[in-house]
Amino acid sequence: MRERGGVIDAEYGKETFSTDDDDPAASWYEYLQQRQGSVRLGFGSDHFSSDAYAQNVGPFQVVRFTSGALDYQRSHRNVRSDGDNSYRLLIPLQGRFKFEQGDSREIFQPGKICFFHWGRPLWMTHTGTLSALIMTVPERSVDSVRAEHAALALDEKRPLVRALEAQARILVEAEDWTAADFSIAFSSALTLLDGALNPAPAMKSGKRAIDAERARRLIEHHANDPRVTPATIAAMLNIGERTLYKVLESAGYPSPGALLRTIRVERAHRRLSIALPVDMDRIAFEEGFPSTRRFREAYREHYGQTPAQMREQLFSARVPRDRPLVNSRWR
Repeated sequence: MRERGGVIDAEYGKETFSTDDDDPAASWYEYLQQRQGSVRLGFGSDHFSSDAYAQNVGPFQVVRFTSGALDYQRSHRNVRSDGDNSYRLLIPLQGRFKFEQGDSREIFQPGKICFFHWGRPLWMTHTGTLSALIMTVPERSVDSVRAEHAALALDEKRPLVRALEAQARILVEAEDWTAADFSIAFSSALTLLDGALNPAPAMKSGKRAIDAERARRLIEHHANDPRVTPATIAAMLNIGERTLYKVLESAGYPSPGALLRTIRVERAHRRLSIALPVDMDRIAFEEGFPSTRRFREAYREHYGQTPAQMREQLFSARVPRDRPLVNSRWR
């Protein structure tokens, strides 16, 4: 996928996979290297089988798979060899699995979603047949601070998490995607994930708590207006600008200026993350920035790179990896 003059040469790809009868373990191992990256596999049975259905537009990939009992291990060496710092969303459809990363250990089954860092060692096992979805989450497609501190298991009690699972299921259940439609639907899933990674700050009771929520809603509603400033929001609430800072701080929110910039730049980022032609000047203005230059500055400060660099990185083709097999039980 390439970008030329703001136009994305997008290709939608889909692939059906089933294990080779002659060497099912080797074929599954090689498929994983191509679709996910470097990982060791432990096969507990000689009668292993698996199948998968993958769809992608560039790095936006979702795979539905079923496999027999298996151990997965991703070591520091695997991580270094890949250099891949993206994330994964793993949604069980049938069966259960144990997952461990860092100090976190969880057992997952349908209704419970696993979010993990592909750029860190991990261990996963399931002793029976497992059917699941695995969704690739590009490194800069969600807030990095939230992602770094996220729990291994998303809170399944939140409606937002259930909406995320439903959106991921839609991605694999539909088979007549265009590149643009798939990219938009995938970006919607990433937006839901980004929200699910953000626990709502605990609100206190009282007038300040009410003012803080009113301020947040006003900022979100008016963020796309370049004329809106913290002073404007304070005037709408009939409070002083200094009081506005204090009520937001007491509720766990950043300063009003920082909240405005964050909302604007994250909304613009979501629009830029779609494999469609873009007009950066128009996006910057429509999301509340007075100029494209100010937008680029805010974007670089928030994401550590320019919008153009993000699009080039996000929509560059993934190079398949070939890894040697290790030994008979572990591959």
